[in-house]
Amino acid sequence: MKRACGAVKQGEPTVRYGRGAVETVPAMLETLSADKVLIVHGRRSFEESGASTMLASFGRRTRVWQWHGFSPNPDIRELEQGLARVRELSPDAVVGVGGGSAMDMAKLLCVLEAVPPADLAEHIRSEVAMDARRMKLVLVPTTAGSGSEATHFAVVYIGDDKYSVAGPAVRPDAAVLDPALSESGTAHQRAASGVDALSQGIESLWAVQGDQESRALARRGVRMLLSGIDDFVLSPHAAARPMTVGSHLVGRAINISRTTGAHALSYALTRRYGVSHGHAVALTLGAFLDAHARASASDLQSAARLSTHERALDDIAGLLGATSPVESGRRFVALARRIGLAMSLSDVGVTSAAELRGLAAAVNIQRLRNNPVRFSRDELTDLLKRC
Repeated sequence: MKRACGAVKQGEPTVRYGRGAVETVPAMLETLSADKVLIVHGRRSFEESGASTMLASFGRRTRVWQWHGFSPNPDIRELEQGLARVRELSPDAVVGVGGGSAMDMAKLLCVLEAVPPADLAEHIRSEVAMDARRMKLVLVPTTAGSGSEATHFAVVYIGDDKYSVAGPAVRPDAAVLDPALSESGTAHQRAASGVDALSQGIESLWAVQGDQESRALARRGVRMLLSGIDDFVLSPHAAARPMTVGSHLVGRAINISRTTGAHALSYALTRRYGVSHGHAVALTLGAFLDAHARASASDLQSAARLSTHERALDDIAGLLGATSPVESGRRFVALARRIGLAMSLSDVGVTSAAELRGLAAAVNIQRLRNNPVRFSRDELTDLLKRC
């Protein structure tokens, strides 16, 4: 990744946790000397989650605007509209409140503010590392799933292609983890966001770019998520804490390790078939678990060590309660079905061999280098057939 000149590296984000913590956001912004604030939030989640209660705590001198002109998995056209709003208002701070899409949009607005509109697409494609920003950034997740409040990258689409904008400045100044906010939404939404976090943790454990720190964070996060995910879907109040904290921990893990094959395949499923992101990841993760368990040393990426890979598979099997790595895929699929997710590609509208080949062709093979096992496009198609 290229680097921007004259960069100023961001420090570690402040993390505030607790029920009702969302109401401390205005005071936090005061300490950041933010008098003009743009709140970027989901269309319904801001009210439904209870996050809107923060509005009553803003002082009279603080000017507050709200914007939600984007869809799930936002594209460059929506980003352009948001950047125009930022240039019009010139806020001191942006607060991203919602799921991964809302928080990613808040990040993008902060770090891309100075890019001329005519250069935006090329700038995103160039993958210049974002090292500095003018505005303060606070992120408040309302789902237990994306971990975006902990990562140094944000996703945006240009057409059907997904791009990551990354760099130290993409991480927030502060993250506010209020477990009460994650209790809203439907059971399906909670299942999809929870399984997204769980998938991130599993992928982080075997990711080529992982290290001891990321794997330790992932193990802690996955344990917490597995302890709460069933209850969270059915009766979220009791399990909101382990899901919120577990999601944040795996977010910190993928901030180091990044994600792997199941995430790479998920974007086309979401874009073409309207499958929610977490569900799309889960649809193929079971097959990846099975393929990884059966891989030999000759199947691995050159940067992957067999002993490290085998240790990761053993860790995953132990966490899932499987007797061996070969059983992990079945365990994961059974869990996803138990919490109400359809786990066959045919259930979400993928019904032909041509569609399977199209999904495999949509994956950027370069992005699969973080997956410990190598896959050609034909091998990805065969993997999809098993889903």
